[in-house]
Amino acid sequence: MDLLEILRHRVVVGHRGFPKRELENTLPSIESAIKHGADIVEVDVQVTADGVAVLSHDDTLERTFGILLNVRRATWEEVKKVEKGRYRVPTLREALELVAERAGVFIEIKHPEDKQTVIATIREVGAQKWSAIISFHDEALEGVGLYKGLIYAKPPGRVIDAKRLGCHIVLPHYALATEKAVALAHRLGLFVVAWTINSVDLALRLWKIGVDGIATDDVESIKEGLRS
Repeated sequence: MDLLEILRHRVVVGHRGFPKRELENTLPSIESAIKHGADIVEVDVQVTADGVAVLSHDDTLERTFGILLNVRRATWEEVKKVEKGRYRVPTLREALELVAERAGVFIEIKHPEDKQTVIATIREVGAQKWSAIISFHDEALEGVGLYKGLIYAKPPGRVIDAKRLGCHIVLPHYALATEKAVALAHRLGLFVVAWTINSVDLALRLWKIGVDGIATDDVESIKEGLRS
């Protein structure tokens, strides 16, 4: 499986898995996204104080698990004890091993200093061909010899910057995924994945102007809507 080959066929990306059904950035959320047809699953990564890459969008687990534990200041031993029903905080390694080439994976780096830990984990699992590092931060992408993508949410967009960074993908907020911007990205050889779209009508409009991927919290509804 090759991530760029997947993107050539237009994709639906499970944003943090399938948070419409399961707690975001957990193994059940990833599994549910794949089960309901996600071509790619997106996850967020933080690194613990002792160097373990784990899935979490926020620095703390307050919003997701209801506990005021700062993942970045805690050890993996502390983080792995946190539970919420059947959910727990998985490591990036566990997430990649669960996916196991059944889908592609976008791995968002929230802090540039986590880059080397994430790269090492990807290589250890052998996920280089079916995963990509993505980030809002240029520093997280500079010098990365893997598939990578630049995320952005502010006008006028960053297509040219992404090309300069050697990216393969641009990931604009959907409001910046205009027909002109998509055409420019394609001329520069970049795939375009817009986020976060939970409306079928909006997904269809973006499909019509040529985006290569739709990131969504509701994989099932968007997949069904695009098929119909």
